[in-house]
Amino acid sequence: MLNIRSLCSRLKKLLSGDVCGLNAKEGTIVAGLFMLMVSIMQLIFEAGHFRYLKAHFRSTDNDYSNLFAFCIGTITFTCLTIIAVILLFLFIWKELFWGVAGYITWIFLYEISKICFLSILMPGNSGLPSSVKALEWFGLTMRLLSHIFWMLFVTAYAIELYKISRNTDDSSKNKRKTPPKLKFAKVKELGV
Repeated sequence: MLNIRSLCSRLKKLLSGDVCGLNAKEGTIVAGLFMLMVSIMQLIFEAGHFRYLKAHFRSTDNDYSNLFAFCIGTITFTCLTIIAVILLFLFIWKELFWGVAGYITWIFLYEISKICFLSILMPGNSGLPSSVKALEWFGLTMRLLSHIFWMLFVTAYAIELYKISRNTDDSSKNKRKTPPKLKFAKVKELGV
């Protein structure tokens, strides 16, 4: 039986980034590896689209300009995402808050651009089989659902880095108060 108290404790554990035996930093690394794997798969998929379009473009007189724009745009954004993942690993290593926060921003921009590409540049009469369009939308949906899970880790790690950077930037918190130096007299001065 699930009660409110156990639900709240599970949500706190989830939001703290300690899920599946991973802390926030480890989860961020795995999130980067996940996005790297997905990006490589997306590049392979879009290269297949590109080969398909080149073969069919020569044999027919149909206008494939939207599909070419879709393929080029998707390949460009995917290559930029691979660069963003590599930079994420660098920012994790250097423990830079702004880099991890920038990665979160990039993922949101990437997914919004993918939704726009799919809805605008891939119309119903594009020339691709309907199974490919369905696969594109399915891939987008699954990636969005996966990002919800992985962004918990990345956001928790960004918050940790922000707290660390805020504490190190505040010089008044860093100064340790040392006790006053005590002066001890030498034996000769005491007259013993």
